[in-house]
Amino acid sequence: MTEERRVSCKHRVVMEERATVNVDGVTEVISFDEESIVCETDMGVLVLKGKDMHVERLNLEQGQLIVQGEIESLEYSDEGVLSKNNGGLLGRIFK
Repeated sequence: MTEERRVSCKHRVVMEERATVNVDGVTEVISFDEESIVCETDMGVLVLKGKDMHVERLNLEQGQLIVQGEIESLEYSDEGVLSKNNGGLLGRIFK
């Protein structure tokens, strides 16, 4: 089922007034709290940072994630989330 999901999802990110982000092509949400959301997409790992963020909607079958809050940044990484090189992505995010 994971293979089907990846084939059918087209990656797209739409931000509205830095308050809402719609992400298509999400395959997994790795972690989330009010200040950061880390998710795996068809195009790599996407990290959203901000304040008072919350997941409004998550549908992994459709590959859709909707986040609301005060969005401060969006960052992609092709590197694995738990990579041991340079402390990995999660190590750098939570410094």
